[in-house]
Amino acid sequence: MSRSWWGKCLLLVFFVILSGVYVFPTLANLDLEKTRFPFKQKINLGLDLQGGLYLVLGLDFNKVFKDVLERQSSSLKDRLKEKGVILSNVKVLREGFPADDARIAFDLDPGKREEFYKILKKEFWTLRLAGESPGHLELGLSHDYRSEVRERTLNQSIEVIRNRIDEFGVSEPSITSQGADRVVVELPGVREVDRAKELIGRTAKLEFKMVDDQSMTVAQLATLVSQIEQKNGITYKEGQKFSDYVRKINDFAKGKIPEDDEIAFERSKGSTAQGDTGRFPFLLHSKAEVTGDDLQDASVQIDSENRRPNVGFTLNPRGASIFDHLTADHIGHRLAIVLDNIVHSAPVIQSRIGGGRGQISLGRGDNEAMMKEAKDLAIVLRAGALPAQLEFLEQRVVGPSLGQDSIHKGAWASLIGSAAVFIFVAIYYQTSGLIAVFSLILNVLFVLATLVGLEATLTLPGIAGIALTVGIAVDSNVVIYERIREELRLGKRPGAAVEAGFQKAFRTILDANVTNAAAGIVLMLYGTGPIKGFAVTLLIGIVTTLFTAVFVCRLIFDLYLKFLENRNAKTLSI
Repeated sequence: MSRSWWGKCLLLVFFVILSGVYVFPTLANLDLEKTRFPFKQKINLGLDLQGGLYLVLGLDFNKVFKDVLERQSSSLKDRLKEKGVILSNVKVLREGFPADDARIAFDLDPGKREEFYKILKKEFWTLRLAGESPGHLELGLSHDYRSEVRERTLNQSIEVIRNRIDEFGVSEPSITSQGADRVVVELPGVREVDRAKELIGRTAKLEFKMVDDQSMTVAQLATLVSQIEQKNGITYKEGQKFSDYVRKINDFAKGKIPEDDEIAFERSKGSTAQGDTGRFPFLLHSKAEVTGDDLQDASVQIDSENRRPNVGFTLNPRGASIFDHLTADHIGHRLAIVLDNIVHSAPVIQSRIGGGRGQISLGRGDNEAMMKEAKDLAIVLRAGALPAQLEFLEQRVVGPSLGQDSIHKGAWASLIGSAAVFIFVAIYYQTSGLIAVFSLILNVLFVLATLVGLEATLTLPGIAGIALTVGIAVDSNVVIYERIREELRLGKRPGAAVEAGFQKAFRTILDANVTNAAAGIVLMLYGTGPIKGFAVTLLIGIVTTLFTAVFVCRLIFDLYLKFLENRNAKTLSI
C-alpha cells in the first residue's frame, strides 16, 4: 500500500480511538465522580430521556409599557419645565383603550402648544400624541418603540431566567422564546419542581421607598383598609393573587390618600384563624428612591444576635451615593424595603448609612426553610429582576422512570432498525455490503462522540435522528455501489470501476446531503426542545455520513482491491 493510504489509515484509527474514549463513559455508564477513567464526560440527556420540568411562560407587557410610558413622560415633563412649559393634572388613564397601549393625560396652556410639539417631535420620538382637545392632551408610546420595548423585555427575561437557572445548578437547560410573548423553559433532571418554579417566576423587583407617616398614622391607615374591604367586598385568601388584592385596595383608596402615595403590605408567615394571611399596611411614597438596578451583590448572612439567616446586599457606587444622601436627609423616618411590591421591613433610619450595605430580614419560621428562602432570594437578586411579570401557561413534569423507559425502547427500536439495514446490505451487496456495514457502525460511533464533544443534548427524537442517519448513510452507499455496478457492466476492471463509481457518485451524494442539511438547519433555528434535538443529531449525522461513505469506504475498498490483486481475482463481490 502507498504512503498516502497508510497516512489516511492512521488518521482513521486516530478518530476511532478518540471517539471510543469519548463514548466509553456513556456506554459503560461510569460514575464520573468515582471512576479513574481519564475522560469524564457523558452524553447530556434531554428532558424526555432523564425526566425534568417543561414550562411555557407568558410575559405580561401591560405593566412594562405603563412603567416605560411614565418614565418617558416624566423626562418630557422635566424637559418642558426647563423651557417654561408647564404640564398640569398629569395622570395615567386606565380605561377606553387597549390594555397594552397605556396613555397619560395632562393639561397644557394652549399658547404653549407649538413649543410642546417641537420638543416632542425633536427629542421624544418614543412618544406619540394619542389624543387632543383644547388645553388637554394624551400621550402613548410610539408603535416602533413599543416593538423595541417588547423585544428587549423578552430577551432580558430569557437572560435573567438563564442566570437564575445557572445558579440553581441545572445542567443543559433550554430557554427559548416562542412567538412574541412566550418563553419555553426545559430543565432536565430537576426534581424540586415547586422550588424551580418559584425561582424562575419570582419578579425580584427590589425597591427602597420612604414611609409616609406624616399623612396618616398606622391606626388610621389600618382603619381605611378595613373600611375599603368591607364597603367593596374585598377579601384575600391564601392561594389567590396577592398583587390583584393590593391593586384593588389602591384603586378604591384614590382620593383618600395623597396622590403620590400608595398602600403596600407586609405579610406575616402565619395565618389567622379564618385562614386569612396576616397583612400589615404601609403608606409609601410611590417613587422608589433606590431600586434593584443599583444592586451589586447579594448573599446569605447569619444574624449574630438571633442566628437567623438574612439576605445582605451591596449597592453599586451610584446606588450607594443615593442611599447615603437618602438616609442622611431622612434620619428619624422609616424606610421600607419592598420586594415584589411586598414590604419586607421598614426600619427607622437612626443615622446616615454609607457604603451602600444593608440587609433584608425574612421574618420568622423554621431555620431550614428560612435558609432555603434566603438562598433563593439571594440568587434572584444577584441574577437580576425580571422586567415583566411571568404567568405559567403550561407545565409538564417528566418522571425519571418514564425517561429510562424512553431510552430503553428508543435504543431497542434504533438497534432493530439498524440491524435490519445491516443484514439487507450485507446480503444484497455481499463483501462490499460488509464494508458498508463497517462504515455505518463507525458512522454511529462518530455521531455519539460528536454529541459528547460538542456537549449537545440527546433527546428521544435525537435517537430517531441517529437511526435516520443510518438510513441516509446506507443510501449514500447504495448510490456508490450502483455506480460501480454500472461501470463493471461496461467492462471496466474492478479498480477502474471503483474509481469511477466513487467519483461519479460524489456529486449526487453531496447534493442529497446538502438538501437534508438545509432542512435540518431550519428545524434547529426555529424548532424547540425535541425538534431541535432531532435537528442536531441529523446535522451531525450528515457530516459523519459524508466522511464515512466517501473517505472510510474508499479507504477500505483500496485495501480490498489490493487483496483481489494479490489473488489475481478478476471480479468484485458487489
